[in-house]
Amino acid sequence: MLKHRVLKNQYLQGSLPPDLSRFPYLQVIDLSRNYLNGSIPREWGATQMTTISIIGNRFTGPIPKEIGNISTLVTFTVEFNEFSGVLPPELGNLSRLEKLHLTSNKFTGQLPPAFGKLTALKDFRIGDNQFTGEIPNLIQKWTDLQKLVIQGSGLSGPIPPGIAVLENITDLRISDLQGNGTGAPFPPLANMTKLETLILRSCNIIGRIPDFVGQLSISKTLSVSSRIPLVLDFVCIYPVLDLSFNKLDGEIPASLFGIRKADYTYLTGNQLNGTVPSWILKDGESVDLSYNNIRNEGSCQQANINLFGSDSMGIVS
Repeated sequence: MLKHRVLKNQYLQGSLPPDLSRFPYLQVIDLSRNYLNGSIPREWGATQMTTISIIGNRFTGPIPKEIGNISTLVTFTVEFNEFSGVLPPELGNLSRLEKLHLTSNKFTGQLPPAFGKLTALKDFRIGDNQFTGEIPNLIQKWTDLQKLVIQGSGLSGPIPPGIAVLENITDLRISDLQGNGTGAPFPPLANMTKLETLILRSCNIIGRIPDFVGQLSISKTLSVSSRIPLVLDFVCIYPVLDLSFNKLDGEIPASLFGIRKADYTYLTGNQLNGTVPSWILKDGESVDLSYNNIRNEGSCQQANINLFGSDSMGIVS
């Protein structure tokens, strides 16, 4: 009685078998990282599988709407293929779905409104695609969500205010939002007290980063695309702080002293001004301040600081 079929990294070639009637008890099929091609058979919609994972193959074509008939499906991961077309709204019928990974394909169109019914979702990833439209406010219905990745997806901003209710998120990554450059305020993340990874890079966020950012339990990665906050005093250690390629302005506030032990700090390509704070000169670990309007009033440029393209280039020796 076959329940699991796991054949990862087996150099398999060919296409997926449409007829799985010989395996009526099959629950898990994992064919990740092979050389399989073709499309997902529509016939799979008649199965009772809980997991379909075909990451890292050469599959093409759209996701068949019949997949939305698999009422038992918990995990559907099809990352790193060449799937295309719009996502069928029938996927919104997967009431038990917890993990949906669509990263690195060629999907187009908007996220279907029916996705608001995916209330069991815990992990949703759609980066590196060709979607259109704004990030829909329907994500506020995914209150069990723990990881949200929308990086280079084709979607535009702003980040919807409904994101505030996602209190279980530990990993939030949104970057490279499309749009006409119109800025939006920092999203309301104060209730995300479990957050460990935050990336909001090139999201057209304007205004000051609010005080609550410094109180989040982030310990791995912080990347925020907006104005620097007045208060980050509660932050102790961030291996990475990335605020690059936005419209940050004003001086680097003294409150950023709290992230002085970050392995890498990126404030690249903004409109920051003023002088390099003394704590960066003394304790900064690989700080990139290039392409700003920041001055270094010291007698020389420290090896741990990149000021290329800043006003300081003309005054340091």
